[in-house]
Amino acid sequence: MKTRTIAVFALLCAMAVGLMDTSRAHAATITQLDITGGSVNLNFGSLGSIIGNYNTNGQLIMNQFQPLPNIFNPVTISHLTLSIFTSKGGGLKLPVPTGETSGATLTANLQSLFAGFTSTGWSWVNTDPKMASLNIGGNAAGSFNALTNAFDISWTRSFSGVPYLTSGTFTLQGTAQVAVVPLPGALFLFGSGVLGLAGAMRKKIVLS
Repeated sequence: MKTRTIAVFALLCAMAVGLMDTSRAHAATITQLDITGGSVNLNFGSLGSIIGNYNTNGQLIMNQFQPLPNIFNPVTISHLTLSIFTSKGGGLKLPVPTGETSGATLTANLQSLFAGFTSTGWSWVNTDPKMASLNIGGNAAGSFNALTNAFDISWTRSFSGVPYLTSGTFTLQGTAQVAVVPLPGALFLFGSGVLGLAGAMRKKIVLS
């Protein structure tokens, strides 16, 4: 009987700790993406594609818009230079950036991401107003390391009404800053109750 009681006591402790630790591990929202690099792949149809990686540090802050030049310094890929910012897009009324983690996955709503393009090779880029403020954002997803907070996310965007440009794929890498969501009250009470019961059983074991 005593052996069975000890086993039940151990199981209750494991359940309580497991419930609380699992909730903390999976309930996290992103407050900021500390960017260390990324890549750009732009398809300009008959003009060909422009593909390249960049190593640039910057910060993409969640739940607010960041006008130029607050995210990171302009990035040059081939003859194109991109200046990145976030905006509601006037009449588009785009949402502020948000993000969250779920286990080893990070997802982010980056619909409000824009790029201003200039070019040393295509003069039309410098005179087209759409290229001066082009919405390149989307819903990004990718990997997340819960031990280091490292992330690697990507998204693909289709374009219409822009000369030559048909689609683009973008990636961001770096470290995410996360805020743990408080445990739901019911879960906290359940965990506390299990721990209390486990404590009572432990006292009973000691006395016996």
